[in-house]
Amino acid sequence: MRLLPIRLAAERPSTERVYRSIRAKGGSTPRGSRPSHGRASTETFGCGDSVKQSGIYEVLHDGEHRTAHDVVMLAGDAFPPCETCDQKVRFRLVRTAPYIFQDADFEEEQ
Repeated sequence: MRLLPIRLAAERPSTERVYRSIRAKGGSTPRGSRPSHGRASTETFGCGDSVKQSGIYEVLHDGEHRTAHDVVMLAGDAFPPCETCDQKVRFRLVRTAPYIFQDADFEEEQ
């Protein structure tokens, strides 16, 4: 088994310095630094509304048939109805997250 050296926190480059380096090379900004990333929204969306941002959404059901749960929705899709509470279901953005094949580094060739 090969042991790898452990770097102490003082030896590691600062997080901001690493992110500055990534941005200078044309990379994306770090997760959480963009206003829409990492921030839950209080706005809710209803069945049939268009998904504006891909990401993780909390599903809020009407009544007590199911507790809230998270789902992934893609931009451009429509929020679907629930089989039980139909049009009364609501969706709340928890965190944006781009679909991997819509990311510049992973886009599928056409």
